Amino acid sequence: MKKSLIPLITIISLITMTAAFLRFYNLNWDAGFNFHPDERNIAAAVARIHFFDKLNPEFFAYGSLPIYLIRVVGDTLTWATADTSWVANWGKINLIARSISALASTLTIPLIFLIANRLFGKTTAILSSIIATFTVSLIQTAHFGVTESLLTFQLTLITYFSLKRFNSLNYFIIAILLAVSFATKTSAITFSIIPAASLLLQLKKSNLAASFLNLLSAISLIALLYILLSPYTFIDFEKFRESMNYEFGVVRGTLPVPYTLQFTNTIPYLYQLANLLWQMGPVAILGTTAIILLTTKIIKTTVSKPKSLISSHYLLITFLIFPIAYFVYIGSWHTKFIRYMVPILPFLAIASSWLLTKFDEKLKTKFIFSSGIATVTILWALAFFSIYTRPQTRIEASNWIYQNIPEKSTVLKEHWDDGLPLNLPNNSPADYNMVELTIYDQDSNSKLEYLAQNLQNADYLVISSRRLWGTLINLEEKYPITSTYYKLLFNGSLGYKKKAEFSSYPSLLGIAVNDNSSEETFQVYDHPTVIIFANTERFSTDTIKNIINNAN
Repeated sequence: MKKSLIPLITIISLITMTAAFLRFYNLNWDAGFNFHPDERNIAAAVARIHFFDKLNPEFFAYGSLPIYLIRVVGDTLTWATADTSWVANWGKINLIARSISALASTLTIPLIFLIANRLFGKTTAILSSIIATFTVSLIQTAHFGVTESLLTFQLTLITYFSLKRFNSLNYFIIAILLAVSFATKTSAITFSIIPAASLLLQLKKSNLAASFLNLLSAISLIALLYILLSPYTFIDFEKFRESMNYEFGVVRGTLPVPYTLQFTNTIPYLYQLANLLWQMGPVAILGTTAIILLTTKIIKTTVSKPKSLISSHYLLITFLIFPIAYFVYIGSWHTKFIRYMVPILPFLAIASSWLLTKFDEKLKTKFIFSSGIATVTILWALAFFSIYTRPQTRIEASNWIYQNIPEKSTVLKEHWDDGLPLNLPNNSPADYNMVELTIYDQDSNSKLEYLAQNLQNADYLVISSRRLWGTLINLEEKYPITSTYYKLLFNGSLGYKKKAEFSSYPSLLGIAVNDNSSEETFQVYDHPTVIIFANTERFSTDTIKNIINNAN
């Protein structure tokens, strides 16, 4: 090893170890209560399968590969510890899934360095690694046992190999990576645009025949591996198609479901850009600007010197084509969950680092811009990371309920959300008369009667996140009664007084950042605000109805 490489390897190792700490810290942040619905679905699928007599996961929102991978690790731990709960207990299954997610996210960091170094050089590569290490959404998704971190790792691998010259070995490697990513989640088919663009830009008339044969072999290998890694996509094709139709209907907005109402009246692209600020801070603006500038540079070169396009910019085009095409396509969707933008975050980290180093070079500011933005990114990451150093708010609220609300009290909870209190050691929700409010039901006179009766009869009301009220309070046209109900509840007009509130906002040095304006899922899984109201005035049903009607 060259001595000149030792300091660089040391730097990247330290950055990667920092990333590992941020991603692996407190993976059991929810104490096994499974607050993420996708984690619950994956855990159920893992518990359902058994090698090799029952391999149908009966769940197709994700590919079979992650489910098989988690089960393999779980079976190995069961063998090593003689503890079967590793493949039966959802909390332990999620811990395995989160460990895989955290590992994949950690390994993405040195890949980002290699990609940035290939494109822009060592300085940009180091800065890219630092920014990616402290990118909030990459830290958060590493704490969830879903597929975003795994897909992002696979995507960066595909990008890295697509930046190399194509030969038989490269075809083989990329084919394997594409098959693995497709078997992780069907939407990963979008990743194929990267090697496809690289291949087209590298094609030469002299080797068309060889390229065609390599491509045909690669496609065959992808198909074969995909069938092996996700066999029930074909064996149970009807269920797979049904699942895909459902998922596509939800994301396009043609299939209305309660959990996407938050996206009503949101503006495509602008909404995602605004939430990118929550995901990675000011780097989001710089990265977007850098991608626009790099694209403009390529277009200008194409206009002035068309023949120099491939030789001058094939690497840049290969790098840029995915984040641009992906954002244009995914950004048009009705459903705009923040996790959909995770795959482009490494590209924004690299592009922003390029722009920052260019600023410093041009203005001769000796890394002032770079270090300034990196510092802001680090501070925001540390503030967000603080939520994993504190108890989860739903658990805190549950403890408070058991300590302060008398047994046999009637407690209202909301449907489509995690009802509280949780089932804790020595305490159970069965200690109370739990009543579920079906808030998403269409507004009508009967719903008003239903709300008023339940509010009259209840002793307490527990709102375990902003999942419902944060959306419905703003949908006056669709939910005039419900919107008014929430406004009156919060200002105390319905006779309910706030008795306790549990929040865990990102905070640093005593400064908390209220992230209620972020996309709902950025907050409601790992750090929701829980509010507990007590029925202090004991208004009658008619009084409550009159208050709501008079406010409309």
